[in-house]
Amino acid sequence: MSPTKEDYLKILFELGGRTEQVPNKEIANRLSISPPTVTEMMNSLVKAGWVVYTPYKGSKLTQEGTDYAKKLIRKHRLWEVFLVKHLGFNINEVHPEAELLEHSTSAELADRLEAYLEFPEYCPHGGAISTELMEEQEVSTVHLTEAVLGEPVRISRIVDEDKLLQYFENHDLRIGDRVTVTGRDSGLDLLTLNHGTTDKEIQISQTIAQYLFVEHI
Repeated sequence: MSPTKEDYLKILFELGGRTEQVPNKEIANRLSISPPTVTEMMNSLVKAGWVVYTPYKGSKLTQEGTDYAKKLIRKHRLWEVFLVKHLGFNINEVHPEAELLEHSTSAELADRLEAYLEFPEYCPHGGAISTELMEEQEVSTVHLTEAVLGEPVRISRIVDEDKLLQYFENHDLRIGDRVTVTGRDSGLDLLTLNHGTTDKEIQISQTIAQYLFVEHI
């Protein structure tokens, strides 16, 4: 499979495409390309049996597509651990480097890298590494936008894209932080949070908040 097709499968999984339909516009925004380009690629992935696509609703991974995506994501997250832990990369810098490495990493190399790193459970962005733990995390987490008003949650994963990471860092939101959604304003595209550590009120874009995953405490 080409690196481009692999990127689509990986992004679909990371945006929740294992269990829900992901709009083409959302994928286009992540890849900085036009929605028609995404539609064309989705048609190709449907023919290959990797994706189920519903016009005007979005795309969802098949079981085969899910399994392939998890193997690719595992490689990506292992390289992120290596780059941060052993080469001193900043968490905001590792994504593009790991993106290049993942496509040329064999299953044997991934296994040896995992053993060398002493079997880490999570990448620097909170993503589970083993396919088993990855499945558990997908079941136990939700988008921040889906959190129940007034109920505290813990930030468990952030989609690893440098601009997103910088955005959340600027708003003092990091892996492990406890937050409570206290208000939603769809008209202004705002989500209001209470930070459990600082007790400060934080307002972030609802559109961007969907890239932050949380678990119930």
